[in-house]
Amino acid sequence: MNKKVVPMIHVPDVRATVAWYESIGFTTGATYGDDTGENFSFAIMSFGDTEVMFNTGGERSDKRRREVDLYVYTDDIDELHESLKQRVDVVEGPHDTFYGMRELIIRDVNRFWITFGEESVFAMLMGGVYEGDPERVRRALGSGKVKPDTLNVAFAFASATEKRNDEVITMLAAAGAKPPPQIDLATLESYAGSYKGEHGIGAEISVKYGRLFGTPVGQETMSLWPLDQVTFKPVCMDGASVRFEIENEKAVALILMHDGHSIKLNRE
Repeated sequence: MNKKVVPMIHVPDVRATVAWYESIGFTTGATYGDDTGENFSFAIMSFGDTEVMFNTGGERSDKRRREVDLYVYTDDIDELHESLKQRVDVVEGPHDTFYGMRELIIRDVNRFWITFGEESVFAMLMGGVYEGDPERVRRALGSGKVKPDTLNVAFAFASATEKRNDEVITMLAAAGAKPPPQIDLATLESYAGSYKGEHGIGAEISVKYGRLFGTPVGQETMSLWPLDQVTFKPVCMDGASVRFEIENEKAVALILMHDGHSIKLNRE
């Protein structure tokens, strides 16, 4: 027997829960009647290759978030949102996360959160470049959602990675990718150092192999690819950039920008 984990959620009304989940695309595998014959005492439902069980005994709740969430891997998050948004409680519309997923969060009839997730276009592109996987890169480019700056950084990364793939590089160039600006080593080294902001936020900037790298406090080191002479894009973060503030030909601070928000870190 294959080993697996199937969540069992206790709800106030199993029959109503089954009907709601069927309305968003789940399939009912089995139901069992209760003593009255009017409701269900238990149900098994599936979505793709996964299952969830519903049992009686649950209580209603007005909490913003319940004791458990469901995370559902699927495709076409934006299309799913269009089909559901007028008939379900949407917590968060389609959005890309820092961990490489595009997600949609809704509440079910019992106010449990359901997060639908798929690989983001950014993660698909950069992952395909890193692995030298032309098919993933082709799918990302075919979405029409790759930003110009991301395309240029992907091109530079594809040319430098150990798993360099000429087919990937050709596809990126055909999509309009341009090489990043050249920055001399002395300029890069002038940015190296420790930067610190409020609430313990900080980062260490270093130069290795003729390239710039950033290590946020408590996080892994990431490569920074130039967009211009003072602005760089972290290769693993979509919608993010790092801009150095220069005074008297010296970097005195950096501005981390992410999805419209900015944080200033002063050089120590």
